[in-house]
Amino acid sequence: MTLRIGQGIDVHAFGPGDHVTLAGVRVPHTHGVVAHSDGDVVIHALCDALLGALALGDIGHHFPPTDPRWKDVDSRHFLLRCMALAIERGYALSNADVTVVCERPKLAPHVEAMRGNLAADLGCTVGDVSVKATTSEKLGFTGRGEGIAAFAIVLLHKRTAAATVAPPDAPDLQALVRRLEPDALE
Repeated sequence: MTLRIGQGIDVHAFGPGDHVTLAGVRVPHTHGVVAHSDGDVVIHALCDALLGALALGDIGHHFPPTDPRWKDVDSRHFLLRCMALAIERGYALSNADVTVVCERPKLAPHVEAMRGNLAADLGCTVGDVSVKATTSEKLGFTGRGEGIAAFAIVLLHKRTAAATVAPPDAPDLQALVRRLEPDALE
């Protein structure tokens, strides 16, 4: 079995707003984030991890912040496209692990919804996705409440004829790819 591992990191400063979006989940907060897209640090870190595992560069190369097409876009589109690149190359996700670093907002009430969204977009089961939250013990920019960070790691495996039988609760990978219709961003 061919395995590939990738890691990704993303940070965003807090700015005006009343929520942050993490793994596609709207989390109430006293601030938003400063970003070109929706600023979803969880998904941005996962995209970089997937692209790194595939040796395809980084999220900024595929979805440049200078491109108006990506202004205010839902970052789940980025994740679907990155996962489609993996599928096109014959890979499936073995597991993903994400750590979010912030003092606030508190994320424990939102972790299961975040895991559900990520599993749906990554074409895996919820048991294959871990999302954890921690603080930086009031150190650095996250500790001062100036922003939020996420760290992600993914393990991909090459799909073989024997590995194409998915567990009964696994999402259909072809359905995942079909979600990428050309008008999905419009």
